[in-house]
Parts: sequence; C-alpha cells; structure tokens
Amino acid sequence: MQLPPVVAALSARLSEIGFERTRRAVAGLALSLFFSLYLMMSLNAPEGFGRVFVALSLCYGVAFVAVVAEWFWGRWFASGLAWSGIMIAIAALVAIGWIPALAIFGVLHLLVVVCLMGKKMAARYDLQEGWRQKYKMDDFGVARLQKTVTRAAASLPSMIIWALAPKEEGMAALGGLAALVLTVAGLRGLTRLRSWGVVALAGAGVLVVSLSDVTRLAFASGPDCACRALAYAPSAAAALALGFLVLAVLPFGGAIARYLRRPA
Repeated sequence: MQLPPVVAALSARLSEIGFERTRRAVAGLALSLFFSLYLMMSLNAPEGFGRVFVALSLCYGVAFVAVVAEWFWGRWFASGLAWSGIMIAIAALVAIGWIPALAIFGVLHLLVVVCLMGKKMAARYDLQEGWRQKYKMDDFGVARLQKTVTRAAASLPSMIIWALAPKEEGMAALGGLAALVLTVAGLRGLTRLRSWGVVALAGAGVLVVSLSDVTRLAFASGPDCACRALAYAPSAAAALALGFLVLAVLPFGGAIARYLRRPA
C-alpha cells in the first residue's frame, strides 16, 4: 500500500536502525495475541458469530507462522491484516465513540505495520533471492505483487465478517461463502504467481457487489450503539472488503486490459 509521508519517513529510519530479529519477534507476538484473542472470543460469541472469530483466528495464525518462518510473502500478508485492523479500529472509534479496547486494538495493529517496515526487513522476506530466481521476478514484478498480496490480505478480515456473519439461508449465504473461498484461493494463487489468482480476487469482488448492500451503512450512537454496530457490521465489512479487492486487482489492470484487447 502507498505509505503516508510520515510513515514512509519512519520506515526509512527503521531501515537504518535494523534490529530485524527483534522487530520480527514483536510483530509475531502481536499476531499471536490476536490469534489467541479471537479463538477465545469464538467460545463466547453471539449466536452465529463463533465461526467468524474462528476464521479470524486462523488468519492471524497463518500470518504469525508466515512472519516467524520468514516466508517471502509473510511480511506482505501480515501487513495487510494489520492495515485492515487499523482501518477497522478507526472506523469503529468514529462510529461508536472512544473505547480504550478499540484504541489498543488499533495500536497493536499499527505496531505490526511499523515492525515489518524498512528495507532491512524486506531483505529477510520479499527480497530473498531463492524465490525471485525460481519465479524469475524483477524489482518491478516484486513491487507489483507486494501491493496485490498486501491489499488482498487486507480484504480478508472484512470478507470473513461479511461472508460468515449470520444471514438468511439461500443465495446470500452461499454467495458469501463462495466469495470468501475465491479470496483465499486468490491469495494462494498470488503467492504461487498464478494469473488465476487475480481472476479469483476479481470474482470475489463481483460477488460482493452482487450479493451485499454496501450502501446500508450508518453511524451507531446512543444506548443501543453496540447492537446497531453489530447489525451494520456485515454491510460495512462488505464495503471495506470490496475497496481492498479493487485496489488489489488494480496493479494488474493494465495487463488484463491489454490481454482483452489483443487481436483474436
């Protein structure tokens, strides 16, 4: 994702400071905390939301393993989840009001983003020579893939909330599950450098547009704000997931357009 100037300056400073192993450990600790938190929340979740928290827990579990194992896409995937958490925290604080737990939630996600910034951290993950030689990736290709994977990962928590939250049985439920499967499959395809990964993400976006009412949003206020926020959560999640999916496909938009315009 495009970094704000202040965050980019901080990234440059972190590149100079180093402490990659320490920062990796701190990021892994925060990710493992969310893994445990969502898993515990699933045991006492409102009716129908248990599966949502289990899926979120699995997401953060994968991010933790990818970061600790230094898989080349681990930094991208974890940063995507962290950016999503930051945006969800900000949106919730604006809609519901100041809640210390939400502020801590956002700060911990921000900590993950900051810890994984910098060229020295990139050298431990996406700049590894092994996978770049295997897939014959140049710097431009790596940068484009990074944007797509990060943005697609950022869409995953919102997609989980929208797809698995309680809804009427029928096409909406099946379509939501299909969109989630396409998002996960798309991410898997991208990490294996398969072109169908981009197509899968685009298909997930089409399903979100077709089956959700992304305009059904409202700010929750008053004594019943928590109930209203829970009621509007799926629509807000659909809008956020759609936004990230569109941004994820954009880096490949030019190549797709040229392919479609080629002579038969």
